[in-house]
Amino acid sequence: MSRETQCITSFEQKADGVFLVRLKKSIIEVGHLEMSGGYAHKDLPRSTWDGCCKLPIGNSYMLEEIGERFREASTETFSKLSVFSIHTYANRIELWRMHVPSCGVLQYERTHKTVVPICFEEERKCFFDFVIVLWDLMCWLLEVAEVIYKLQEEHNDSDTNVSNLSGILPSHPFTPQKEKHKKGITATYADSDPGSSPIRSKL
Repeated sequence: MSRETQCITSFEQKADGVFLVRLKKSIIEVGHLEMSGGYAHKDLPRSTWDGCCKLPIGNSYMLEEIGERFREASTETFSKLSVFSIHTYANRIELWRMHVPSCGVLQYERTHKTVVPICFEEERKCFFDFVIVLWDLMCWLLEVAEVIYKLQEEHNDSDTNVSNLSGILPSHPFTPQKEKHKKGITATYADSDPGSSPIRSKL
């Protein structure tokens, strides 16, 4: 399939933090953070909105942006790429990841969940699990950076002018309606056009 030059629908979403991989002339988003209130603050509607809508949809668009930028890279290398999200609510922290194990399949999974310890005497049993979350996140981000560099190398070395990643992602996720899911959260969502991205499959 020849290179396509369709205009991609813009997507803007506010986040509490973003993880970046820096290239020579640009940066790429590979993860984000959502904090559903302060520590020990329980807000079920907000945490549900953040965890079930903002995190997975944001990760999906990160994969799309990376695939669009390096569309001449191999599907094998792209399948090794994961993007991440961290969700904190009440006194807990969750680590999620999203990747494309095969063409048209989008996998989203929670890999870690633990209590954020603030008192050693009362929560000493949680410290080890909390350290594991941070350690694994660091290791995975380093792995993501390596895959990004590999995708860039394959894309730059390609002289076929062919998009190897066409159709690798499933069609666009739905566009959540903030008013229906959670009131009071400020975010902007562009309309999702199923045909706006060359690397997404058509409905």
